[in-house]
Amino acid sequence: MTKTATLSIRVDTETKDKAEAICSSLGIPLSGAVNVFLHSLVRNNGFPFDLRLETPNPETVSAMQEARRIAKDPNVKTYADADALFSNLL
Repeated sequence: MTKTATLSIRVDTETKDKAEAICSSLGIPLSGAVNVFLHSLVRNNGFPFDLRLETPNPETVSAMQEARRIAKDPNVKTYADADALFSNLL
C-alpha cells in the first residue's frame, strides 16, 4: 500500500475560494486537483499542463448576445431551410 503524507499550504482566501469554485465546476475536489498537479509535475519534471474552463472572449460573448437578440426579434425574416435562405440571397 502506498504511504500518504499530509500537505499543508497557505494561500489567500480569495484564491482558495476561486480555485474551489473552478474545481467544483470540473467535478473534482481541490485536494484532487492538487494531487493531479503534483503527480503531473513529477512526471513532467516541471509545470505540466494548462487546465482551465473555457470562457469566451468579449467578442464571442457579444456575438452570442447578438444572436440571441436576433433569434427573439419577430421582425427578422426566417427560413424553413438552407435552400430557402440561399434562394433568397440570389
